Amino acid sequence: ASPRLRKGPTTEVSISGIMLQSARTAPPHRVPPTVALAGATVWNRREAYWFLLAVIVPAACWSSHPALVPYIFAVVLTGAVAGRIGAIRRWWSMLRWGTIADIETVDTALRGDRNLRVAHATGWNVQRRWYTGTVTESAVRYRAGQARGHLFVRGLPFTTGVVLAHSKQPTSAMVISDFPCDLRLDGRGRWAASFPTGFWRQGLATTALYGYAVAGLIVSLGYR
Repeated sequence: ASPRLRKGPTTEVSISGIMLQSARTAPPHRVPPTVALAGATVWNRREAYWFLLAVIVPAACWSSHPALVPYIFAVVLTGAVAGRIGAIRRWWSMLRWGTIADIETVDTALRGDRNLRVAHATGWNVQRRWYTGTVTESAVRYRAGQARGHLFVRGLPFTTGVVLAHSKQPTSAMVISDFPCDLRLDGRGRWAASFPTGFWRQGLATTALYGYAVAGLIVSLGYR
């Protein structure tokens, strides 16, 4: 049976302190190419799962249906690349046109015990680590100018993480921990992006994953 959800009290949260007020410059902001590089190389567990299927399925089809194997690799590669390009475009657009939203309320519900890697934001600081315990889902209601919206944050309870709302679509928002790199916005509207600790190990794993898929596609084409 699924675990019973328990809703916590609605909490009033304010993150419009002096640190954030100093960064309230009007978009558009300057986005560094580091964001695109991080999006292209960050490790994605869901993507890795589909690549794993690309290992198992071709092995089963190799002897009986060798002509299908290249198509399997091609479909997985195309889908993975398209997904990464879409994510990079969303991140880039949000950073380019995002404004720092004011948090109005946070309502938290329990979602059961899990073992997963979480990224948790406190202000601008993001901690990324493995977590075993009770996972929550926080419904965060925010205000961006005259517009209001909400988003859901899964993992640890939401506290004071910076929330960006898209100035052209204020109902679209992201927490700063949703991005693959560490970010800061200075008072002149420029983003500074840096890679978190251990990021390049993930990058090497991602490169190896794509390298395997490309090699599998090339080898399988030779057996057609």
